[in-house]
Amino acid sequence: MQEAAGWLIEALCLALILVLTTLVYFVVRVRYKARIPGAFNVAYRPEDREHWVAGVCHYTGGLLKWYRIVSLKWGSSHRWRRVGFEITQAQTATAEGMTLSVLHCQTDSESFWLAMDPHDYHGLVSWLESSPPGSDTLSP
Repeated sequence: MQEAAGWLIEALCLALILVLTTLVYFVVRVRYKARIPGAFNVAYRPEDREHWVAGVCHYTGGLLKWYRIVSLKWGSSHRWRRVGFEITQAQTATAEGMTLSVLHCQTDSESFWLAMDPHDYHGLVSWLESSPPGSDTLSP
């Protein structure tokens, strides 16, 4: 009986350590992603879904990377190249006292929605319109 109780306590301790380690990893990941220079909050919704997913975006050269907030994956959940990224529709929505820019976006491979603060929308438009000299966003 004591052996079974000892085994159960060890298993519970291991489970607790695993849960705490996962929680610490999650908190560190979220804090790190939110502190990347130029990071901004963006909700993402695929064209064929009704639910929005909270995330953080940041620019890396010619890429816009989106990280899902509730995830254990360290890397980005989506990456969109500046080349071929198009905002096909932009509208302003107000909900719960917040004003958001809601964008319908299109790339070569997918169609989706993004929602963000209007200031971040203007930053996204500037990023799309600008490109370094000699980049592949310019037509020959």
